[in-house]
Amino acid sequence: MTSLSRRAFTLAGIGLAGASLLPGRAFAQGEMRSVTTSLGTYDIPARPQRVVAIDSRLDMQPALALGLPIVGYGHSVPGAWVPIGKDVAFVGSEVNVEQVLALDPDLIICSDYDPDSVWWPLNKLRQIAPVLPTKGDDTWRNQFRTLAGFLGMEGGAEGAIAGYDALVDGVQAKHGSKLGEKTVISVQPDAGGLWPMNGSNMLHAQVLADLGAKTIPPGDLQKYEAEKVTSESFLDVLGEVDGFLLATTGTDETNVLSKEPLWQRLPAVAAGAVVASKGNVNYGSIYSATHLVHLFDELYGKIA
Repeated sequence: MTSLSRRAFTLAGIGLAGASLLPGRAFAQGEMRSVTTSLGTYDIPARPQRVVAIDSRLDMQPALALGLPIVGYGHSVPGAWVPIGKDVAFVGSEVNVEQVLALDPDLIICSDYDPDSVWWPLNKLRQIAPVLPTKGDDTWRNQFRTLAGFLGMEGGAEGAIAGYDALVDGVQAKHGSKLGEKTVISVQPDAGGLWPMNGSNMLHAQVLADLGAKTIPPGDLQKYEAEKVTSESFLDVLGEVDGFLLATTGTDETNVLSKEPLWQRLPAVAAGAVVASKGNVNYGSIYSATHLVHLFDELYGKIA
């Protein structure tokens, strides 16, 4: 693997004005630790002071749980259940690289979905400060543990995961055999239908597996949402479901869905066994996984 030092980071190819724009902190040398990631072997600050976490779901949540000092994040505004301060800068869904530069980070965390995209511009960000990549196609537990390992903070990750597992144990004890007997599924409303959020990479599916819940399994090699279930197929495809978690960003989606006559005719809906997330829970880490456990707890409480 190629060995990189923080002094080797330059602005070459970043599309910014010039090296004179790089804040002094970015090249300041303090205590460092060597890491080996998919990007190579290089140094990162042993105690980072200014961290930008690009993806608010996959990067920021584990960084927050580890107590890192986050000064900026991107992709999307997190749900109310994520304890990020209001003074932390949002650098855009399409990441504003110059704004990241102005935040003077000494460490950047960025998902490795597409290193040359505008949403996760990992290759450009590497010219500003050392980058720790997270794997978008891995489970939230593995991502969390890997990030903690890079930082020498394994204990913090294990403590947070233990708290999550204790919450799962409590929900299992509370609802007992209902989890294995009643079918629940997360769906995302869309005009004229629903997208089942049951792919193996979806956070919903990971949490349901932790709970030991009965759900509609994904298709072979299905990693993300399933094919859209159109409104005319609701009864045929979803008629045996006992409870729905609606993956919504607010109330607009549920208002549209409530006007679908065949949605109202689904037995679970008629029985009131529906809970809406009112925030992005399709992907995420410890905070969104914990929030999903609470949502499923509420949902099972509505299922007879």
